[in-house]
Amino acid sequence: MYTHGDTNLNIQEALLSIPKFGNGIGLHRMIALCEPIASTDWMKQLDAIKVTGSNGKGSVSIMVASILKELGISTGLYTSPHLFEFNERMMIDGQPISTAELGEAVDWFYQRHDQYERNFPKDTVGAFEAFTAIALFYFSKRRPDAIVTEAGIGGRYDSTRIIPGRLVGLTSLDLEHTALLGHTLDLIAYDKADLCPDGGMIVTGVSDPDILRRLRAYCGLRRITLRCASEHSIVRSVSFSDTYMDLDLELDEITLPGLRLALQGVHQVTNAVVSILLLQEWLKIHKPTLSIEQFDKAIRRGMQTLHWPGRFQRVHKNPDVFIDVGHSPDAIKCLVQTVKTALPDKRILLVTGVSHDKEVESIIRELLPVADAVICTRAYHKGSPSEEILRIVQNTRPDIPAFVDPNIEEAMRRALDYASKNDMTVLVAGGLFLSIEATHALKGKNPQGLHFF
Repeated sequence: MYTHGDTNLNIQEALLSIPKFGNGIGLHRMIALCEPIASTDWMKQLDAIKVTGSNGKGSVSIMVASILKELGISTGLYTSPHLFEFNERMMIDGQPISTAELGEAVDWFYQRHDQYERNFPKDTVGAFEAFTAIALFYFSKRRPDAIVTEAGIGGRYDSTRIIPGRLVGLTSLDLEHTALLGHTLDLIAYDKADLCPDGGMIVTGVSDPDILRRLRAYCGLRRITLRCASEHSIVRSVSFSDTYMDLDLELDEITLPGLRLALQGVHQVTNAVVSILLLQEWLKIHKPTLSIEQFDKAIRRGMQTLHWPGRFQRVHKNPDVFIDVGHSPDAIKCLVQTVKTALPDKRILLVTGVSHDKEVESIIRELLPVADAVICTRAYHKGSPSEEILRIVQNTRPDIPAFVDPNIEEAMRRALDYASKNDMTVLVAGGLFLSIEATHALKGKNPQGLHFF
């Protein structure tokens, strides 16, 4: 057992050694593990805002939490995965859980875990269940007025489903985790919709009319109200600066000219709309006397000041280096659109590699249209061989220079030198592990010291 006297590294290593999945569906394990928390007044009165989706759910979660903080509402935020340290997954009012508090929560979890597995030795607790239980213990001790939770996978069997809350954000749909969620977008939509309780509300950024027609029918069977971002908003203009995105936004009940977002990308406009619509509904119940002026001010401050690393983020100047942690073909499509819009006159040096368990060729092919030169490399964690990346690049874009570096440190040294000499902007993209290891390398730190899950 790891206690709150241990170092953060020891605690992280213990948590990240837990098997990713338990035996089959684990909602019964979550209920058993969290039984002491469920009986508290705090949990009984909780009305969490839960967020699911194939891409964008982390962005929506941080937007909602940031605006709530600006309203003076104490807010817990539970997200995954972490980028640098496990503590990032659990925050209250923007501050990650401390090592001491994490140690206390881990102690509590292992007591519950050991008791459960003694009673049911063939029923193994999975990591997402463990992390969610730890987060709930932490929040139940600190008792924030609101919590925002990001689903791990899907919704129907996700560990966050046991958390009370009538509002769910469904950001987007992509063919991901098909073995668990289903092999069509319809089935994936239905699975994610089941994060919402009967009689609740889903706010979605999905805009495909055929999918929406089917999803609306499915929601109707469970008396769930479906609000679509595209039907309740009008975007008048979008422009980019070095670190912000500005837009004029109209919603049913509020007009936001000159809204500034700290997160860049055309897809972040939809995420912003989903966030605001979710909050409108939550505030109607919990802050009914809040004025439009107060809400307007909180939105503007929350959207402009939030910090959510890894989403088309500039991490170095002279030359400029941007990273993005997107790791699915759909996420890469959004990134490419953002690069074309935000950096229209820049020549791009792409540093790329993809995890071996992802759609390697599809991701590389999606990235290459914005590249003027490519450095092929690999992350220490799960990286595909750099020679494989080079083969795809040369078969797809034989017209551009392509280089191979066997590790991310050498790739970033070459990138800084080559971009400086050729007046280029560096884009590190293709996977979460690659981008975060690159950021670590740029800071002179050891990428092999990172602990991912």
